Formats: sequence, structure tokens, C-alpha cells
Amino acid sequence: MANMSCRGNADRPVEVIQYRLIDISESERGERRSVGAIGWRTSDGEPVRQIDRDLYQIVSSEELLERVDRFA
Repeated sequence: MANMSCRGNADRPVEVIQYRLIDISESERGERRSVGAIGWRTSDGEPVRQIDRDLYQIVSSEELLERVDRFA
């Protein structure tokens, strides 16, 4: 859904990817899509928790990630 450039410990660049779970099933009327929860992961697959609009945390290491304005 969206990609965010973030900065971790020692200004380490980290890409955070927002995704949404979608369940697709077949019914008598055709394909049905159920939209589920939104989640976040790093580009290398580590689960991320959103703290606020510009602050995220890698779940396993508890490293804080600050969103970086790409157009600054």
C-alpha cells in the first residue's frame, strides 16, 4: 500500500512497507474479497509496529525508526 523511508540507530536507512491482508474466496455469486488488518514490515521482512504517524518500532529488536521526509 505504501513505502516509507525511515532512519534507525546511527542513522541507518530502513524502508518500511505498509500492507493490508486480503482474503479471497469463491462463493455462488463469484469471487469475494474480505479486507483485513493493516500491517507494517521492513523491506527485509521484519515485523514493525506503528507508534505514531512518524515513529515505528521493529518488534524483534525494539529499534525505533523515525520517518524521513523524502522531499526535504
